Amino acid sequence: MRKNLIFTLLLLAITTLSISNLFAEPYPGTTLYGPNGSRFTYLRDLNNNLVNTWTSTRNGGYAQYMMPDGSLYRSVTTGTSFNGGGAQGMIQKLSWTGTVQWEYTYSSTTVRAHHDFCVMPNGNVLLIAWESKTAAQCVAAGLNHSSSLWPDHIVEVQPTGSTGGVIVWEWHFWDHLVQDYDPTKANYGVVANHPELLNINVGSTSGDWMHVNSINFNPQRNEIVFSSHNLDEVYVIDHSTTTAEAAGHTGGARGKGGDILYRWGRASNYGVTSSAQVFDVVHCGVWVPQGVPGAGNIMAFNNREGTNASMIVEIVPPMDGSGNYVLTPGSAYGPTSPTWSYAASGFYSNHLGGCQRLPNGNTIISESTSGNLFEVNSAGVVQWTYTPGGETVRVLRYPTNYLTAVTEEGTAIAEGYKLLQNYPNPFNPTTKITYSIPKSDVVSLKIYDMMGKEVASLIDNKSQTAGTYSSVWNGTDNAGNSVSSGVYFYQLITPTFNKTEKMTLMK
Repeated sequence: MRKNLIFTLLLLAITTLSISNLFAEPYPGTTLYGPNGSRFTYLRDLNNNLVNTWTSTRNGGYAQYMMPDGSLYRSVTTGTSFNGGGAQGMIQKLSWTGTVQWEYTYSSTTVRAHHDFCVMPNGNVLLIAWESKTAAQCVAAGLNHSSSLWPDHIVEVQPTGSTGGVIVWEWHFWDHLVQDYDPTKANYGVVANHPELLNINVGSTSGDWMHVNSINFNPQRNEIVFSSHNLDEVYVIDHSTTTAEAAGHTGGARGKGGDILYRWGRASNYGVTSSAQVFDVVHCGVWVPQGVPGAGNIMAFNNREGTNASMIVEIVPPMDGSGNYVLTPGSAYGPTSPTWSYAASGFYSNHLGGCQRLPNGNTIISESTSGNLFEVNSAGVVQWTYTPGGETVRVLRYPTNYLTAVTEEGTAIAEGYKLLQNYPNPFNPTTKITYSIPKSDVVSLKIYDMMGKEVASLIDNKSQTAGTYSSVWNGTDNAGNSVSSGVYFYQLITPTFNKTEKMTLMK
């Protein structure tokens, strides 16, 4: 009887799981992601088949966003100043086939772009960046110890030419400070009376003070939301201001200049100790976009560092009838709890993390440190999963009809090209790579390691006629040295096409 009961329960569990999988409903479209610190960005279909690969000559990949014409914006690493976590310094725009269409450097001895960026509807790009403040400047501003800081600021860049850009708007946290430490210094006031300002004596004590790690634009409200790792909060500011108004406390659609319109996650930062801290490290503060369930709400990845239990939260900022954010003096900004959240056994990323609300109400998530990408419905049931491995900061799903204007440079010509899976795979020590080209072309076939570093060049800019070709890799680098076991990428490159596949060397 006991054995029969156990068998019945197991059968029921298997049947339930099978039914759940059978009726899983991931949002239809393609999935974009890229390994952090690499040169590659990938687009895959719902069966996880590779649709396109963008390859840069520069490492980066903290953030990447695809446009309807198949081009890709990505952050890349350049510069040597401000070597904090997430340091980038440049934005690239690549065509569908990987041609660099625009590069903009925002990196010097005084500033450096880092982490995330946002492409606006008008084609301008919002960058978050550090700026340098000396110890003397910080003490004069009311810092309670002598140290230099890198406060964050935001610039809006209008692209010009292939490498240029004009800064058409900017906002600086340094213009919106308060401190209750020294009445003889600037910014002195009662912290609890000024939630619209940031207490200079919270957060990191030196260097990368705030560690802002995401930025997102709401075109309906003309507002910007961003999240801060070190301050454990998300912030909203007004973008309708002029640069002069953004440096002050009046002006703009909300009449508050560049002051903080709304903040949430750690009320003790502005003197409210009666409200529990929600965020313990936060990433990916984003608005739920228009036309999507929860539109206008704010979502974020709550790492909950040290707990082994991360959480996605969705909040509804309280507003009055005129759309102004509501705050009762002396209390914390609402809400008291999220309107929706996701947590599950084993779901944890102690840093990094991404989330996106999809049009069918599902949420796609990057459990970044494990490289696990997955999609859940509103009940928290997993609808899709893919684990490319490595550290993956963000994952984004684009609708099936999103690509509306991919030119002949990309999709049309790409239909005749093929790059097959190497055989054998896994292999030791040799494997064969087969590919086809539909016309005479100049071909390169290269091997890369997990970080995007070229290992071997099997074919280098060789003219070939239309046909099918094979090349053998014997597991050695360009110098003839045997490489170690591991995952490698091989890439077929022509002036109008590129595709990448993965293989495993096992010794």
